[in-house]
Amino acid sequence: MLPARLRTFFFPACLVALTALVTAFKLQDALGLLPCLLCLTQRVLLAGYVLVCLSAVLHGPTLEGQRRYAQLALGFALGGAAVAARHVWLQGVVVDDLVCPVAIDHNAGQYWNELARQLFSGAPDCNALTWSFMDLTLPEWSLMAFVLLAALALGHLLASRLHALVTHDIEQR
Repeated sequence: MLPARLRTFFFPACLVALTALVTAFKLQDALGLLPCLLCLTQRVLLAGYVLVCLSAVLHGPTLEGQRRYAQLALGFALGGAAVAARHVWLQGVVVDDLVCPVAIDHNAGQYWNELARQLFSGAPDCNALTWSFMDLTLPEWSLMAFVLLAALALGHLLASRLHALVTHDIEQR
């Protein structure tokens, strides 16, 4: 186990993701924003990223385990970036083009593929521009956060791969 390597990626990445998650909840509470289904999906993926990083810090895995945790974190970050990108795209669509899916509480008993279809079909509440900071909407900030988190995970994966190549090259000599 490389404790310094764990602290240089998983703990700071966990803090960044946790800060983004807490900020989303604080903005919702302070500004009275109602999250749409895409917002909730982004929060679930962000929480998954936090849990993966926290698990890695608490577990203290070997180099191979660190790669697995980083791959999981990258998966959550890329999934979140895809959902956030879809949300940003929906905000640019004319409201008449959107199909209004069934309310969130009615989706509980439906199959996952139907829920996914409704999730990405778009809804007028996903289209609303309710808040912006520095001329960027909340989904745009989320997209930037997910891209940053994906870059952190990818950087860790590339660094561990480079470390493995260098170590293997030194052992060969």
